[in-house]
Amino acid sequence: MCKQTNYSKYQKRAIKFLSDFLGAEIPFTYEKTQTNHLKVLIDGVPKPLFTGSTPSDCKSINNFMAEVKREVKASKETLDIEQDTSVVKILLPTPFKQSQDKLIQNCVKSLRTRLEVMKSQEEQKVLEEKSVNVVSAFRSEAIKHALSFALQSRRQGGYIKPKEMKSLEAKIGSHLNFMMPTLAYYSELLESKTKYQEKLAIVDKEALKNVHEPKFTQEPEVEVDCEPNVFAKQSDELTNIQIDRNVQQIKQSSALELMAMPSNNRVSLLRGLSKSQSLKLIDDINQAMTQNREDDIKAVIAMIKEKDLPLELIISRLDAA
Repeated sequence: MCKQTNYSKYQKRAIKFLSDFLGAEIPFTYEKTQTNHLKVLIDGVPKPLFTGSTPSDCKSINNFMAEVKREVKASKETLDIEQDTSVVKILLPTPFKQSQDKLIQNCVKSLRTRLEVMKSQEEQKVLEEKSVNVVSAFRSEAIKHALSFALQSRRQGGYIKPKEMKSLEAKIGSHLNFMMPTLAYYSELLESKTKYQEKLAIVDKEALKNVHEPKFTQEPEVEVDCEPNVFAKQSDELTNIQIDRNVQQIKQSSALELMAMPSNNRVSLLRGLSKSQSLKLIDDINQAMTQNREDDIKAVIAMIKEKDLPLELIISRLDAA
C-alpha cells in the first residue's frame, strides 16, 4: 500500500509534503486508486483527499497542499480552546521535542514499508485464534520492534525513560492503528467465515440424509471362514465412500451451476459479497487450483513410473517442443 516505488514523482512529492506538514502528531495514510490517483486519509478530516498521478497543471501540487492545510485547519477548529492551547504548547520547537518527533516519524516510515506484510500476518493470526484480542499484542510487538531498530540506527544516543518510552509507543500506535484495519473489520471477517463454515456443515448434513444404505442381493448361504464383522466393516467402508461422493457431487454441482450462469448474472451475484467474503473466495479458488495442479503432477509421475519412461528423454522432448 505505501511502497514509494509504486508512486509517480509527483505523488512522492505530495507524500513528502504530508509527512513534513502533518509531522508526528497527526496520523495519515495513503493508497493508489484504480485510476492511479493518490487517495489520502488524514485523522480528523472527515473526507478523503485526492490528487492525480502526473497532472499537466504545474499548480496542482500547490492546490493539493492548500487543500490539505485548509482541511486540517478546519478539523482543528472543531476543538475547544483548551485543547487548542495544549496543542500549541506541544508543538513548541524545542530540541527535545524535535528529536522525539523525528524518532516517531522514522518508526512510522519503517512500519509503512511493511504494512502489507503486517496486514497479512495480523489477519492470519486473527483467523487462527478466532479472536480479535490478538490484534493489540501483535501491533504492540511491531511498534516495539520498529522503535528498537530506530533507536539503534540513531546517531545521537541518550537514555529514554520508561514513561517517555510509553508515550512514544502510544503516539506510534495511533499512527499504526490508523493505517491498519479496524477491529470491526476483523469482527466482520470472523463472522463471515463462521457463516461460511455453518453453511458447509448444512451441506454435509443434507448429503448424509440423501445417503441410502447399500442394498445387497440375497445369495445362497456359503460357509466362509472369516470373522462375523467382516461384512459390517465392508458395509461401513461402502457407506463412507458413498457419503464422500455425494458431498463432492453437491459441491461440484453448485460450482457448475455458478459457472453455467451468464457472465452478467454471475457478476451481479458476486457483487452481493462483502470485501472479506470476496477475498476469502479468491483464496479458496487459488487453493483449489494449487491442489488440482498437485494432483496433476502426481498423476503424471505415476504414469511415468508405470510406463517406465526415461526421464532424460521426456526432458529432451519438452525442450524440443
